[in-house]
Amino acid sequence: MVPMDSGSQEDKTSDVQGQQGKRLRLANATATRLAAVASERAEARDSSLIEATGHVRIGDLLMFSGLVSSEFIQTALRNFEEKGLPLGKVLTLSGYITEAQLRCALDVQALVNERQLPLDVGVKVLTLAYKESVPLAEAFERSGVVQPEDHLSNKLGQLVLDAQVVDLPILENALEVNHRTGLPLGHILCYRSVISQQLLETALLGQQLIRRGSISREQCVKAISQAHLREKALMQLPHNIGFKKSMLRNSPRIGELLFEAELIGDSQLLESLQNSLATGRPSGQCMKDVCGMDPVYITATVELQEMIDNGMLTTPLAVDTFVRMKEFGSGFLRALAEASVSRIVLNPSRRLLELLNETGSYSIEIAKLPAEILERVEVHYNQSIEVCRALVAANIVDQHAIYSGLRLIYLLEEELLTEEQALLALDMACTTPLPVDEAIFRLGWKKRTRLREE
Repeated sequence: MVPMDSGSQEDKTSDVQGQQGKRLRLANATATRLAAVASERAEARDSSLIEATGHVRIGDLLMFSGLVSSEFIQTALRNFEEKGLPLGKVLTLSGYITEAQLRCALDVQALVNERQLPLDVGVKVLTLAYKESVPLAEAFERSGVVQPEDHLSNKLGQLVLDAQVVDLPILENALEVNHRTGLPLGHILCYRSVISQQLLETALLGQQLIRRGSISREQCVKAISQAHLREKALMQLPHNIGFKKSMLRNSPRIGELLFEAELIGDSQLLESLQNSLATGRPSGQCMKDVCGMDPVYITATVELQEMIDNGMLTTPLAVDTFVRMKEFGSGFLRALAEASVSRIVLNPSRRLLELLNETGSYSIEIAKLPAEILERVEVHYNQSIEVCRALVAANIVDQHAIYSGLRLIYLLEEELLTEEQALLALDMACTTPLPVDEAIFRLGWKKRTRLREE
């Protein structure tokens, strides 16, 4: 066998490696083109969404600027949902971006959302700041873009400062915590009892409406200021003593409850909220003007929100309360009590009657009740709503007492009150007579989280 020439072997090896490298480069180029097309399509979709809403999310801005990939964002979003932390904080804790990069991105996001900077320009500036590792101000200068002035900022902090809701030293301290921890500024102000949840919601709504061009910045600042002054006046009223500004998690807003109960349409709700911010009037008054909302529903909403705040009612049961008021013409206490017990499976009727007897205000001999009522008391499945209606119709128990007791049955079933507490609350409700949930507040077992009008 003739030995193979070493030079030709090297040439062939080189050819093979060259072909492999060529194929690899071709594959990479194809992948790059496909990724670019996918990116363009995704960016077009996201840009359309941003154009429609007038709002860019921090995750989208970071992706557009090349700071993080979509895979990183998806991972961070999962962690965000699990831990309940802001997305930016999750990204910094996970090491995807630095604190400095997050601060730059948040500043650019605010400028874009406040319509002081076009999205493409914001992306350009942020990309440069990231690639060149320069401060944001220098990135603006290198990009040939004039950085917008802060005095026209629609950031939450600037809005509440201009509305004279917070003092500058308090705001600066809260902003320092915001930059250090990544927690939203509004949450920090609420946790510190600087502003109430309701006032924060007013400010955030105003911020959104400014960005949509629905109201002016001046109207928003005036509305926040008037809401703040109205809140201070309401806090002086005797029935609002005990109110404390605090952060309320998972509590529906007034419009959300009314919309869910189909008492107001989406367009009417938006018009009412815009009208409220533009004129500085309470949203309930504007709902009355826009769609003829009965004030009884506004009053009921405040009560239901406070029950949800304190964990003494669920949002679905609050909606059910409205449905019963609207469909059956029930008063608030009856609708609330019937909605509260509507999902109890076993029959609590006997327990209800025994609770009434223990107050001393009633002496109901269960065995001597009319046969049609006794039959409902003795069955195993829940007949408490029917029993209450029959007792009222027969003038055996007055409506206030029976529905106060029925509401307490729910709180006992959910182990939100003890038997002793329920008995004390029912006794106070029957002898005052107070709404039973107001009696619970006065006995110190729930917090005042919502302000009532006079």
